[in-house]
This record gives sequence, structure tokens and C-alpha cells, in this order.
Amino acid sequence: MHPQKTLFADSRALEEDHQVREWLLAILRFAVTLAPCDRSVVMSLAAEMDRLGSDRSSSTFSFFTRTSAKFCDCILTTGDMEKAAELRIYFESVTDDRLRRALEGAVFEKAPKSLFARGTNRDYLWKGLPTRQPLSSGRTSLRQQSTDLD
Repeated sequence: MHPQKTLFADSRALEEDHQVREWLLAILRFAVTLAPCDRSVVMSLAAEMDRLGSDRSSSTFSFFTRTSAKFCDCILTTGDMEKAAELRIYFESVTDDRLRRALEGAVFEKAPKSLFARGTNRDYLWKGLPTRQPLSSGRTSLRQQSTDLD
């Protein structure tokens, strides 16, 4: 193969990788915000990628548009195990580990607010534990020993 053709093929592959990454980042943004404007960005990027991916004689290539619509619909649907399984299959195809984990985290790992509602009160940590007898007057607790060292 001619060196110039190889260089062109390499630069085209890099450009395609960049476009796919930009598209996946747009999907991540939509998964976080759920904003209609972010969905529009995803769909416009997908349409552009389909346009660039099709040959000039045929405009029926619509992989990214169809996939984007499914992605966004699955993200918006909560509680549907079938849609969640479909999303997991899509996420498995993402080769960038950090991006795949970010997508999974944005969609699947939404922590309930009750975990953060406890604040700094940690009395619940001692719940169910037996109470201790007070230390004899000559002995010091570990807590007292550690403060004495400081």
C-alpha cells in the first residue's frame, strides 16, 4: 500500500473515532441532564454521522440515528428491565472503559436521596450493639490514649 494512502486511512480512522466519542459523550450528557436540547444534540450528531457514513448514491444508512433513538428512549424509561438489558448490551460495545463506566453510572447507579439525608449524625452506627461498662478509674480508653499522643 502506498504510504500516502495509509496516512489518509489512519487520519480518517482517527476522525471517525473522534466522532463516535463525541456522540457517546453527548449521550452521556443526555443521560445526566435528561434535557430535550441534549437529546436533540445526540440526534443531530447521529444524523451527521449517518450522512458521512453513507455512500453518495444511497442515503438509507441510519445506524446512528436508530441507535440514538433507542438509547435515548431506554434512558428515559425507568423501571423497564427489558430496556435496561438493552442499554447494558449497548454499553458493553463501548470500548473506552472510563466512558462505559460513566454511562453505566449515569443510567444505573442513581443513589437514593435517603443515604444522604442522615447528615453527620452517626448514632445509627451503634444501634444494636451492647453497651459497655465504664472503664475503671485507673485505665484509659483508646480514644483518650490517642488524644494524649497528639
